[in-house]
Amino acid sequence: MKKFSRILQIFLLFLGVIALFASCEQAPQMPKPPTYLRLDVKPASYTKFQQQDMPFEFDIPKDAKIISMESKDRNMSWFNISFEEFKFDINVSCLRLVSDTMLQYAVNDCYTFLNRHEKLSAGIVQQDYRNEEKKVYGTTFEIAGRDVVSPYQFYLTDSSRYFVRFALNNRELPNNDSISPIIERLKKDMQKMIESFVWKE
Repeated sequence: MKKFSRILQIFLLFLGVIALFASCEQAPQMPKPPTYLRLDVKPASYTKFQQQDMPFEFDIPKDAKIISMESKDRNMSWFNISFEEFKFDINVSCLRLVSDTMLQYAVNDCYTFLNRHEKLSAGIVQQDYRNEEKKVYGTTFEIAGRDVVSPYQFYLTDSSRYFVRFALNNRELPNNDSISPIIERLKKDMQKMIESFVWKE
């Protein structure tokens, strides 16, 4: 009986050693990154934006819709470029520079608006734009961050008569990681707007 008990103890000890080695060989559990449905976003084809009451022209995607907005300020004009499929809008405002201080005021107002996104932002990439031939000057702002409502915006000016600001805005509560293909497509559209932008006068 003692001999059997001793064999049983050795056997149980042997099983314990095997279990210990097996647990050491298992890879530690790693948290899985979030996964999202793949979005297939087609590249845009473009047409010319030409509106009689606006002092500029540029190329816009054919799948966009222009929505006019009323302004109480006679020196300010507004309209939206609406993307119904993506639930995004580009808010466009045009300010007539009727005094020497208005340009600086308009630029400062852009930075004030950017500061509102700072808490949610993972960083802002700023890049200057300059086209001497067309007399188009400005700055683009790419705003990184999962919860940022306005991930891309820019302003353009001729430095003396007009200041135009474009801001991409998500209509819904954003999760920009999950809709990054849409944001990239719209960012390319906005870059096309900059490159094709010309003053009428």
